[in-house]
Amino acid sequence: MDRQYDTIFYLIRQTTGASEVTIQLTGRPRPPAPEGLTCIESPLVHKGQRIGMLRAYAAQFPSGAAHLLAGFAVLVAEHHALWAEAHLDVLTKALTRRAFTSELGRAVSGYQRSGMPCSLIMFDLDHFKKINDTHGHAAGDAILRAVAHVVQSELRPLDRLGRLGGEEFGVLVMADAATAMDIAERLRDVIEGTTVRDFPHVAFTASLGVASLDAGIDTRDALLEAADARLYEAKMAGRNCVRGEFPGDWLSVVNC
Repeated sequence: MDRQYDTIFYLIRQTTGASEVTIQLTGRPRPPAPEGLTCIESPLVHKGQRIGMLRAYAAQFPSGAAHLLAGFAVLVAEHHALWAEAHLDVLTKALTRRAFTSELGRAVSGYQRSGMPCSLIMFDLDHFKKINDTHGHAAGDAILRAVAHVVQSELRPLDRLGRLGGEEFGVLVMADAATAMDIAERLRDVIEGTTVRDFPHVAFTASLGVASLDAGIDTRDALLEAADARLYEAKMAGRNCVRGEFPGDWLSVVNC
């Protein structure tokens, strides 16, 4: 996602002498700080609300660097707002289906060029229609927002969360099958343990399917199809579980 800021980052480095520039959006973990470098930072504010922090690192900054960074922070905040309007789901702030599949396509291209590992976790909330019918759509919307937030907080900077439609989500993880299974089980557990503040009496779980790129699954569509099939298997196995395939062609069923 930081690719969208490449030009701005270049200008910040050129004008402030920074050797590294990072953006931390609200709700995301702070990127690790380089050792031995001085940090200057400026908040990202849009429509009066703080949406993140812009940081620059250098061995030594010239006079006025902090002022310059503050000016760039205004530009970054405006740029992010425009990008978010086009690429983020309004309710959950996850990537839209179109934006997510584009990210997935880039990851598949990386695998085809260099063999970089890539896995897809697909999940949806169990019996979500019943939740809406019983507790109302306000409860359903609050649960979707909460699930997206807790899942996002568990992901690494390179991973991506997308809302594929309704209560179905996709998680792109730059990892092999075994690591993706571990991540999926962690997500299953954190979703099951989530309580929504305004609806603490409503319990919910998720079923997850995991697929990874390999010799037999080497295109975006094949990866989506495989993960969707594993998600279906998880639901048929009883829900609130993870189903995927480790290297060696043996199926692993977790908590089914």
